Amino acid sequence: MTRFATFTKFNEKGKVVFAHPAAWLVAAVDVRADWPGIRHLAGVSDAPVLRADGSVWQTPGYDQRTGVLFETSQSFPPIHPEADIDDASAAVDTLLEVVCDFPFEAPEHRAAWLAGLLTPLARFAFEGPAPLFLVDANIRAAGKGLLAHTIARIVLGRDMPVSSYAHEDEEMRKRVTSIAIAGDRLVLLDNLEGLFGNATLSRALTACSWKDRLLGCNQEIDLPLLSAWYATGNNVSITGDVARRTMHVRLNVLDERPEGRMGFRHPNLLAWIGQERPRLLSAALTILAAFCRAGRPSQDLTPYGSFEGWSDLVRQAVVWVGQPDPHLTQVRLVEVADVGAGALREFLLAWKGLNADRPVVLSQMLAELYAPQLGNEPVNPTDAAIMRAAIENLIGGPAGKTPSTRALGNRLRVFRRRVMRGQFLDIVDKGREGAVWRLCGEVP
Repeated sequence: MTRFATFTKFNEKGKVVFAHPAAWLVAAVDVRADWPGIRHLAGVSDAPVLRADGSVWQTPGYDQRTGVLFETSQSFPPIHPEADIDDASAAVDTLLEVVCDFPFEAPEHRAAWLAGLLTPLARFAFEGPAPLFLVDANIRAAGKGLLAHTIARIVLGRDMPVSSYAHEDEEMRKRVTSIAIAGDRLVLLDNLEGLFGNATLSRALTACSWKDRLLGCNQEIDLPLLSAWYATGNNVSITGDVARRTMHVRLNVLDERPEGRMGFRHPNLLAWIGQERPRLLSAALTILAAFCRAGRPSQDLTPYGSFEGWSDLVRQAVVWVGQPDPHLTQVRLVEVADVGAGALREFLLAWKGLNADRPVVLSQMLAELYAPQLGNEPVNPTDAAIMRAAIENLIGGPAGKTPSTRALGNRLRVFRRRVMRGQFLDIVDKGREGAVWRLCGEVP
């Protein structure tokens, strides 16, 4: 503003003096969001930047196409503009040496780690959000944190910024706002405990911008949220929609004292990565650039809703270079770690054993299960016991305490028409005593 105008004001003595632009004027120009001659800054990177067309911005300075400022203290081997599948395959071998000492539970979990490495490097080349990468293990000291930081050391040249997960939505909202303000490219939710997943995190994982009110004032902010999300924990249980938004990197260490393991190829792995970082980072970018140069050939993968942009670039590139589909880990994660899905699966089995496909009013069923003194004892006491346990697990109530019809009904409405092994619960009628539920699908 001062380049084009001189601002003055009257001082206490009535004399005209120079002044800063008025606050109302600054706010008005800010709201207009149109500043000719001022370049848009999408991010700052200390590594070469992959563009949407597959080319790589390798010259330090501002890239007009991506809006990213590339500034680095290191020099990187150039990524050849005509890289092909052979170059990409060699790059995969280079990168997998980083994780040669980690006991992945299955090859697709190693592929998920590779996808987690490529994601922040491809961040400005695809539209839409990217999934969270959960690194968990069957036991402590398996190397979860170290594995997560291998990605940061290659991408950033330093450890990953660490935050903590909050179970309460309001507290998690504040932390996501702080992450958006900081503009961190990578974020690690370390050492998860208890159930993982709430509405705030689910919203953050499928958003590319974050709007919130700053703590302690009435100012509202609207910021880009382009961070790549990572998390670590032991045998993590996931609830809500977070399981669908998560790629799983699982370590399996069958050792009573895993902290005493020896014989690693790279005993000081992070130091080795620091020395080899230019070569490793160039290898990761080579995979992405070669895939784009090949025309992003489709690998006939199943769709991944909400993450189509990420899937079309990162996931497809991983499979294109001969690795398993990292999305397979998400499917398995839902089966074994999604608490809601597991509870629903048990509930449907119990419902089938107790009710088969007959219509049921919840209040009547609860009376049969929890009030046998009224003469409502079910035909099969074993089926009744299984059903009571399934209900208490589904709604999270204390064992043995009669749940309310409203609590059970509200929980079932969350899972209404959700298909599990070809079957689902649905409301088929409404009577004076409430909704009538029925198990739909084949009931042998």
